[in-house]
Amino acid sequence: MVKGWGRRYTGAVLRPRRNLPLLALLALAACHPVVVRPQETTAADVAVPTLPVSNINIVGIGRADQDGRIVLRATGIAVARGETATIGVMGPGMIPGTRFVVLGARFRASVIRYAETQGGSGTTPAAVLSLVVPPDASPGLYSVMAVRGYEFALLSGAVEVTS
Repeated sequence: MVKGWGRRYTGAVLRPRRNLPLLALLALAACHPVVVRPQETTAADVAVPTLPVSNINIVGIGRADQDGRIVLRATGIAVARGETATIGVMGPGMIPGTRFVVLGARFRASVIRYAETQGGSGTTPAAVLSLVVPPDASPGLYSVMAVRGYEFALLSGAVEVTS
C-alpha cells in the first residue's frame, strides 16, 4: 500500500492520465497500450521484429612485424602506450566504406588500405589500419569495432595496451 498526501492507494500503479497528444503518437506508431490496473495481472502479446544477419564480422586481428607481414589470429594484439602500430583486421564486410573504432579515449584507427588475406582456405576481405594509442591510455584490454552504415561488428578485448 502506498500513502501520499492523505490519500490511500492500493497497488503500485496509479490510474493513467488522459493525454491526447500521447495517444495520437501511439496510434501513429501502431503501438498498442496495455492497461494495468491495481491488484490485477495483465498479459500482453509483444511481437519483437528480428533484424537480418549482419554482413560484417571481425574474425581475426594481427600486427605487422618488421617485414610488414601481418599474421591474423582471433587472439588479439599487444600495443604499448604512445605507440603507433600497423594492424590488420579480417572478416566478411571489411570493404571500402567500413570504418574502425577502438573503444577507448582518444584512440585513432585510420584505414591505410583494404585488401584480401592470402593463405588458409581461400581469401577473406581484410583492412590494414594505422592504430595510434594515446600515451596516457590505461593498460588493459580494448575492443575493436567495425562500422558500415547501420551494421557493426565488435571484437572484444582485441587490443591489449601495455605500459
